Amino acid sequence: MSYINEFQNFLDFYLLMKILELLLVTSCISTIIFLLTKNQYVSYLSSAPILYVISLLQHVSTHFFLLVLAMTVQAIVIVAIQHQRKKKKIQKVQEKTVTN
Repeated sequence: MSYINEFQNFLDFYLLMKILELLLVTSCISTIIFLLTKNQYVSYLSSAPILYVISLLQHVSTHFFLLVLAMTVQAIVIVAIQHQRKKKKIQKVQEKTVTN
């Protein structure tokens, strides 16, 4: 019930911008981890603790649905990066078959 009562706080534009900034920073750090480690699971699972720590530093509290949202955003980022990589591999294979 407290989530419903606190929903009014999220209607504030300033707070929404802070949440978006928090998600952006979290996804950037998690994406850097993904690019460095080449491990999608480490990146995905690290997004929740990163958001939790940054959120505690900025707001002194965090919410479970923000953690889930951060993990969802990171999953979308990972899928997008993998899709781009697959497209590049397919284009390379097609170029090789055309030249041969």
